[in-house]
Amino acid sequence: MGFTSFFNKPEHKKFNIQPRYWDPAKEAREDREKRIRGELGLKDENEQYIPNIKGRMKSELRHGRVDAGSARNKSNIRLLIIFVLLAFAAYIYLFGWDGII
Repeated sequence: MGFTSFFNKPEHKKFNIQPRYWDPAKEAREDREKRIRGELGLKDENEQYIPNIKGRMKSELRHGRVDAGSARNKSNIRLLIIFVLLAFAAYIYLFGWDGII
């Protein structure tokens, strides 16, 4: 082991991937075609048009298929229980079992 190898830094790992040919205009055109076919109700034999997820989630919540209120209540109750348990554990840690009895 030479003196110079002690001070040499190793080379960083290089990541070099050659991308395949990508045509952004073609991709945009295909996306527009899918959207238009979905809006007109025309279906491809291979694919079904699915609108954006954000819009679907809002419509699901509005129509009551997903009960957000009960999920929020369960989450709040779970959070309250965790807080009470942590407060109890902190009380026992600080004051011991003698403070309880």
